[in-house]
This record gives sequence, C-alpha cells and structure tokens, in this order.
Amino acid sequence: MEYRKKKWSDTWHWCKNCSNWPTSDYDVRYTKPTSGELCNQCKSKEKDGECK
Repeated sequence: MEYRKKKWSDTWHWCKNCSNWPTSDYDVRYTKPTSGELCNQCKSKEKDGECK
C-alpha cells in the first residue's frame, strides 16, 4: 500500500481516487504511517469498499 502526503501537510492519503490524493510535491511511505493524520475521505472510501 502506498501512502502519500503533501509536503508540509500532516494528512496521509492511500486511496488514489481521493479528491486530495497528492500528485506532486509529496512524501511517500509503503507502511502505515505512525505519525500525522489519516485522511477522513480515504477512511470513508476504504470502509465503503470504494478505495482504489
């Protein structure tokens, strides 16, 4: 799983269909982040089975 957050942001995204999915100037991790926030939209999409 790829997690991305915009540089200077604390919010991590993992659904590529999230409206806030960073496409430039971002940090990336391949394990669940242990610091910062997890995106509420990504959480909702994952819960509803709509995360891509």
